[in-house]
Amino acid sequence: MITEVQSISAFKGAVPDKLERVPMKVLGQDEFLKLLVVQMRNQDPLKPVSDTEFIAQMAEFSNLEQTTAMNVQLKELRQSNAFTQAAALMGKQVSLLSGDNTFTKGIVTELEVMEGEVSVIVNGKAYELGQVVKVSSGETEDKNPKE
Repeated sequence: MITEVQSISAFKGAVPDKLERVPMKVLGQDEFLKLLVVQMRNQDPLKPVSDTEFIAQMAEFSNLEQTTAMNVQLKELRQSNAFTQAAALMGKQVSLLSGDNTFTKGIVTELEVMEGEVSVIVNGKAYELGQVVKVSSGETEDKNPKE
């Protein structure tokens, strides 16, 4: 590659300190449809896309659509399962592992669903379902019964 001296000397921009990497966007369903429509509009009428290529693209689109629908259904199933598990804890005494590695005990009095995540309310505070480490019946257990 030959570079002219004038083009090199004309560059007066500062060299950037740090080059940032721009993350690539994942091709979604909308982008795929837009690309397909643009391809169909701009194809050469004398050399149209072959039937096999078009069928392959449609199959790919159908696969993408089914995968998207399955992801939505799996998310709904997970939320339903979490709510069922949390509902089974109502009135039960639980031990919870807090964020600062301390244990909290109390009875589950309520459930809360925010942005699809299920939380149990113990002692007036919300805890994630994954923080529950032990479950026992609602009554407190006396390990040393008096005679």
